[in-house]
Amino acid sequence: MAIASQIAMAATCRANVGCILVYHNQIVGHGYVGSVHGDVHCIDHVNDPDLNHMHHILVQTDQRGSTKAGNTCIRTVHAELNAILKCTVRGSHEHGWIDCYSTYQPCLECTKALLQIGVRKMYYRHAYHDEWREAFMKQCTLFDHRRLGGTDYAQFIHCGV
Repeated sequence: MAIASQIAMAATCRANVGCILVYHNQIVGHGYVGSVHGDVHCIDHVNDPDLNHMHHILVQTDQRGSTKAGNTCIRTVHAELNAILKCTVRGSHEHGWIDCYSTYQPCLECTKALLQIGVRKMYYRHAYHDEWREAFMKQCTLFDHRRLGGTDYAQFIHCGV
């Protein structure tokens, strides 16, 4: 988790989120919240005195997560997705699952992408409230330890602050 926290310091939006993916005790992917390659970053200031603000693209949302402001920035790619894009392996029952360490609990879309590449344990430091992720987890059989057993079922593990 300490490495994910260090990576989070490179984040270029208002939420410092970092993530690492670990496979057989080796880091196989890492990411932080940041703009798409080649675009301006949220923390970059505009060089126009009349437009002295950050580059956030904020939209209103009913979803509450790391912000209580009622809006979310849609310019950036989440830390987990950036880590997935850099990941060179896939987890499996036969060869072992990937572990995810993220400073915040992954959102619904990141959770699905993590499951898709073979992540089964998702460690996080700060809870991220996502009603849609919770609804998905109740219906997704990958989170049913009674059905899958062993190490094949997916789980979130809170590591505290």
